[in-house]
Amino acid sequence: MFANMPTTVEGAKLQLTLEQEAKFRVVYRKTKDEQGAYFADLWNPEIDYTDEFIIVPLRSVYDGVTVPLAIGTKFANVEGSTDDLKHGEKSWIQLLLKYLPAGDVDSCCAEHNKIYVGDSQDESDDKTKKFSCGGTLVGGHVILQATNSSTVDEGGNVHLLPICHKHNTFRYSGRTGAGYYMKLARQMKAVKLKSYFQLSALVEE
Repeated sequence: MFANMPTTVEGAKLQLTLEQEAKFRVVYRKTKDEQGAYFADLWNPEIDYTDEFIIVPLRSVYDGVTVPLAIGTKFANVEGSTDDLKHGEKSWIQLLLKYLPAGDVDSCCAEHNKIYVGDSQDESDDKTKKFSCGGTLVGGHVILQATNSSTVDEGGNVHLLPICHKHNTFRYSGRTGAGYYMKLARQMKAVKLKSYFQLSALVEE
């Protein structure tokens, strides 16, 4: 049961007491490929639900993750994402572990000791050549298919991937995590987040 799932923007408008929040839940059934889920029923506390079901608060929505992303897929950091709301989890890594296989979240998904700058994957300089991975594994807010970091407007959609602290915070152009992009070192899925900075919900496009 996902008791601490984030609310949607519309769901946040519902004025529910703690008692109502605990009582009124929604049941989703996972799709066969487990990449998404669809509405199944309203929650019945007398039913013992199996693992094929997901139970979330009335104000929340679960829709899945991306399709598997190919090795070499480009992605860049979202600038200024540090204060995005934590979706009821203790960390962004915990959120990733809830929806992705543990084996996909046990190490940095970016190419080891590499970052890229410019539109060409071959473009490099002294800073990129000296870059090395390191630090704690984090759930990084990223933009897929991007060749440079950028900000994302409040309410926009972003993605979440497991990357090391260095890939997440390296100062290439002055600002934390800015001025470069990365490539996936392995095939894996990414968690999708919508309503950035607005009690985001998981979403599948």
